[in-house]
Amino acid sequence: MISLLRDFTKSWIFTALMALLIASFAVFGLRDVFGSAGVNNVVVAGDRKVSAEEFKTQFDNYKTQQAQQNNGQSISNDDFVKSGLYLQMLEAVANQTAFSAWLDKLGVKATPKMVVQQIAQISAFFNPVTGRFDKDTYHQALAMRQMNQAQFEKDTADQLAVQQYSQAALSGVRAPRILAALEAAYELQSRDARVFTLSPNNVAHPAPPSDKELQDYYTSRKEQLSLPELRTASIVRFSASDYAKSVTVADADLKALYDKELPTLKTPETRSFTEISAPDAASANAIAADLKAGKSPADAAKAHKGNVIPFTDKAQSDIPDAKIAAAAFALPKGQVSGAVQGDLGYAVIRMDDVKGGGTPSFDSVRAKLADEYRQNKAADMVNDLVHKFQDARDAGDDFTATAAKLNLKVAQLPPMSAQGKTGNPQVDYSQYPDVVKAIFDLGAVGAASDVTRLADGEYFALKLDAIKPAGPPPLAEIKPELTQYYMMEKMSEAVQKKAEEAKARLDKGEDFAKVAASYNAPVQTLNSLDRAKARQSNIPDGLASRIFAGQAGDLFQTVADKSGLVYALGRIDAIHQADVGAANTMAANARLQMGQLISRDVASVTETAARDLVKTRTYPATAAQALGVTPPTAKADKTDKKAKS
Repeated sequence: MISLLRDFTKSWIFTALMALLIASFAVFGLRDVFGSAGVNNVVVAGDRKVSAEEFKTQFDNYKTQQAQQNNGQSISNDDFVKSGLYLQMLEAVANQTAFSAWLDKLGVKATPKMVVQQIAQISAFFNPVTGRFDKDTYHQALAMRQMNQAQFEKDTADQLAVQQYSQAALSGVRAPRILAALEAAYELQSRDARVFTLSPNNVAHPAPPSDKELQDYYTSRKEQLSLPELRTASIVRFSASDYAKSVTVADADLKALYDKELPTLKTPETRSFTEISAPDAASANAIAADLKAGKSPADAAKAHKGNVIPFTDKAQSDIPDAKIAAAAFALPKGQVSGAVQGDLGYAVIRMDDVKGGGTPSFDSVRAKLADEYRQNKAADMVNDLVHKFQDARDAGDDFTATAAKLNLKVAQLPPMSAQGKTGNPQVDYSQYPDVVKAIFDLGAVGAASDVTRLADGEYFALKLDAIKPAGPPPLAEIKPELTQYYMMEKMSEAVQKKAEEAKARLDKGEDFAKVAASYNAPVQTLNSLDRAKARQSNIPDGLASRIFAGQAGDLFQTVADKSGLVYALGRIDAIHQADVGAANTMAANARLQMGQLISRDVASVTETAARDLVKTRTYPATAAQALGVTPPTAKADKTDKKAKS
């Protein structure tokens, strides 16, 4: 066999195959030959791709928005993947990408001029002084959001293309008049009904359970009563903030710190100047000549198709265009430059004001230096304590005794689940996942963790005090609560039985009012009740549904509250159709709303069709890996089910 292979490698066929393989590397690259299209892409739709890096950027922006809306708390990358939310985001990204790819094929595109005009209208990019679009503000805003300028402008162009298509495609969408009329008739139809309720007040209260009855009840509900494993731990905290106030600050120490940090305390030179952009060098020279002749920047810019960009009190490092910055900081106050070629084109600079940098006095920064000194010393103290505690523990010293020796406080945490839940909504440790994980990583009662960093200047160590296995709590622990649930269940059964008895009497033809009176239950009369009034009143949803579900003369019985302890019995006396005038008015309004809903449905169907037309593929495993999380399954990236092979 080896000799056959050796002979084959010398043949012209092998040589030709290798030549083809090498050519494929040159044309497609190694990744395309040996890997799938989704190696570094989460979505591939036609000629468009969304890379793992772009997907992560979108997730980071989403995460930031969630944190702002939830008082600083946001979902972790692990939870985002485990919950499947990353798949929803992936589908949304795939829909948008496929739709844009389809519009590319149709030739629907926004012109560069439209993109510029759209961006110039975004208030986030306005200079707070001039109230107009400012390139400096634009670049800074994008940088703060970790957005690439080219990608942002491409996204803006895509949004404009979608807007152009949608306005043209949906401008004539109208809901059928008959559909709106039916909605109005349905909503304005009213009914007359009579209702009475039966509650625990109408039945004999059940006797408390015997020990055997309660034991049987407990046994039959062990699964519902089961609790997750709960762990109780003691914690030692090391926090720099606890020691900072006790630090003594000497002037000599502060002066030494002042001398050390003086280079960073100095303020840089700043300049205020006007930049006038120009389409070419000749225009820039003409603008410079106009400025030197006394023309205003606005007039000079207008005469030569330029734009005025003001800069106020900017350091050289604050100016986005390095070449413009260098020219500006070499120009004397009151002078006008010649044509300057920057990174983005030609410009002319008029220097308006120069403010020299300064060195703050020791007294002016004394308070700041004192605070910094305290924090540094406190951090050193904590670092020393952490090492002493860990060294003692490594030597075999007892957890609690070591803490006492170092004057560290040991606090016991409440029993909690692996999710950080304690059973008390006011005490939730899920916001400290590192602490919870450390507790559940400990193997046995009495085991202790190493000192672990929690945040800057914050450390902790844990000792496991108790483990309560998963399962139902002992009957003795929950006897009062379980007895209460038993009594409520028996009470609900008694009320239901009484309601069924009353319904049977009504079905036999007994008078509605007399049946209600026999249970000392007052009758409530509901006349001209429509669906809007039912929603606005205190009528339970279940009761309202039964009133509007039946025909005139129907009798019904239903649960009337969430506790299951109140039952309603009713009779539909009459049904009144909607007033024609009111129905017409509502139908006109409803038609507009229905048109909007239909437009959304059309847009959704269009996105689905676009995914098929451009053969969209998604790569969930790559998306999970982009977030730094191991994919939930070991399966390879799967092609979108809707994509055609």
